[in-house]
Amino acid sequence: MRLVRLLAAMGRVDRSLSPPELALLNDHAKRDWCSTIRASDLPVLIVAGSDSEFWPSAHAAAAAALAPNGASTVVARAGHATNMERPHSFNRVVAEFLDSAS
Repeated sequence: MRLVRLLAAMGRVDRSLSPPELALLNDHAKRDWCSTIRASDLPVLIVAGSDSEFWPSAHAAAAAALAPNGASTVVARAGHATNMERPHSFNRVVAEFLDSAS
């Protein structure tokens, strides 16, 4: 719920989100994803923004280390929504990861 409150305080929660969508956002923010990452038998890429207000970028490497085949990267001058804030950098990182995983 903290993430939802922080997003609302920053004006980033879309006011048109329905109660079920807000419930999903809240569930996602509260869930411990460690066991899911550990159990993955697929390549895992964790992308973090260097300036995220919600998730320290050092967590990307820690989360990727949980996966048997994990990788991480930090995109400079990006916040939590790296894919929207630095789309070219994000797309390059994902494309390189997909190339290396195939």
